[in-house]
Amino acid sequence: MNILLVMADQFAAHALQRSRATDAHFNTPNLDRLVAASTYFSQAYTPFPLCVPARSSMVTGKYPHQLGIMSNAGLGASSGAFPAVEPGHGPESLGHWFSAAGYDCAYAGKWHALRASATDADGFSAIHPFGDEGLVQACHQWLANRASHVGSTAKATSTGPAGSAGNDGERPFFLVASFDDPHTICEYARGQAMPYGKVPAADLADTPPLPANFTAAPFAPDALGAERAFAARVYGSNSYTPEDWRHYRHTYSALVERVDKRMGQLLDEIDLESTAVVLVSDHGDGDASHAWNQKTALYQECIRVPFLVHVPGQAAEVEERPVPAVLGLLPTLCELAGIPAPEGLAAGSVLNPSEEPVVVETVFADAAAMPGTGTAGRAIIAGQWKYTVYSWGRHREQLHDLAADPGEQRNLAVEARYAPELEGMRAELLRWALANGDTGFLKKLVLPESAGPDVQQEIFRVPY
Repeated sequence: MNILLVMADQFAAHALQRSRATDAHFNTPNLDRLVAASTYFSQAYTPFPLCVPARSSMVTGKYPHQLGIMSNAGLGASSGAFPAVEPGHGPESLGHWFSAAGYDCAYAGKWHALRASATDADGFSAIHPFGDEGLVQACHQWLANRASHVGSTAKATSTGPAGSAGNDGERPFFLVASFDDPHTICEYARGQAMPYGKVPAADLADTPPLPANFTAAPFAPDALGAERAFAARVYGSNSYTPEDWRHYRHTYSALVERVDKRMGQLLDEIDLESTAVVLVSDHGDGDASHAWNQKTALYQECIRVPFLVHVPGQAAEVEERPVPAVLGLLPTLCELAGIPAPEGLAAGSVLNPSEEPVVVETVFADAAAMPGTGTAGRAIIAGQWKYTVYSWGRHREQLHDLAADPGEQRNLAVEARYAPELEGMRAELLRWALANGDTGFLKKLVLPESAGPDVQQEIFRVPY
């Protein structure tokens, strides 16, 4: 079938929840319409809350540590060099795989895996560069050109809706529309010019309230405070007052609404009776939760992403299980298309229930510039439990019951009664790290007692 993949950078999962009667300050009528006709995954995750690592995983189906891309600089961060083979250039990458399967593939907008804009070398016809202005129009024009081609070659045969495959054997399409907004909240936080125009200011009384988990929780990881102070010019929020945070939330919600409007214009020209539509983001935004903005931290607001799958003829439903939406995007799209997925992927299609936990990685920028000196972290989500461990500092271990504490305000890792759950999650993360070759973080794990001295000796066979 025809497939439309819609992406929006830094679009937090909680921004979609207005369609579930919560967080009412977001107004997304066009996406609400899509939600009403889709499978909605309420616990969908990125493998890395940062653009380039997440997008590189998205197009390859591999974890960032397997690709060696753990920062926005890609490989060779200190020299600015790109890897010998970029993530989208391999024959098993998203665009090349679908092209080889008979799809007419086009890409419009932000690529950032590794470069800002897609090129033909990524397996797609690059129909619009990085930038939201003109993106919708480019997609509509490309679809119109396809429809015109179908009409001129099919004449006496019966064809499907505009742009769809007809009896003449026209290739089905795989179109990606990748928006930059609401990522431009980064420029707002830094006091910089916003690429697509600034958001009008609002009176404080008209701004959204602070989130329930705005105040830093007891026993929060020291590493995150240090990283924000170190990268003050990146986050731009170290001196924010509560009033500043409310204006931040107002601006972020306005950017969400702006991209929702563009998405609505895009969807108006799509026949949802003949086209599968998938919506995803690369990562979320702190949006003042934990007094955090932007991404990179392993908080829920940063690592959860919106994930909708619309399949013509299928009823809407809600999936509550945790899924690796971004890492598993390639095999999920393959299942929708009815084509085999490449071998050796790190995750399977999220449309198939799995008992595997979801794992999210992170590395802050200073660690990429000087390996071993900055903060890295891993989070593992299994059912209702989330275990997070950062590479250093007090309270680097975090354990949360997401069913009872979705705002991550009570760190159960410091409560003896939850020692069995803590031990179990430590063991599960160790198992995952060994199975997936995450050797770079093994020495930073808190090993479970069940690991035994032989495991520790092997991990530290080379001490540093």
